[in-house]
Amino acid sequence: MFQNAGPKAGTPGVAVDPAGGAAGGGAQAAAPPGGALTMFLPLLIMVPFLFLMFRRQKKESESRKGLKKGDKVVTQAGLIGELLEMDEKIAKVKIAPGVNVQVLASSLGPLAAAEPAKADDKDLKDLKEAKAATADKK
Repeated sequence: MFQNAGPKAGTPGVAVDPAGGAAGGGAQAAAPPGGALTMFLPLLIMVPFLFLMFRRQKKESESRKGLKKGDKVVTQAGLIGELLEMDEKIAKVKIAPGVNVQVLASSLGPLAAAEPAKADDKDLKDLKEAKAATADKK
């Protein structure tokens, strides 16, 4: 891709061959094999990361589109509040009684509150049977 050019004649510190070219370099060495691979390797490494980043942005925008007035939301800064109104760029969020803030709509996300773990029906049934069995033994 790039042409290997030797130093010009008269450059200080470079001995020149009478046969042409710098000393020890009459015949120029070829580029090492795999030069194209090493050039495209960083691009190949970046492609999966870009793919994952675009997927995440798509999921976030879809969850943002599903927000409606009255939903609990959280900003990227960590503010939790109730969504009052939202347009393409700006959203109004109530974070306390009488305190409304404007934030970028792109910084909002739905608040995923941790739901209490529900016992499976099978586990609940087994528990009831165990209690009944211990009550019968008494």
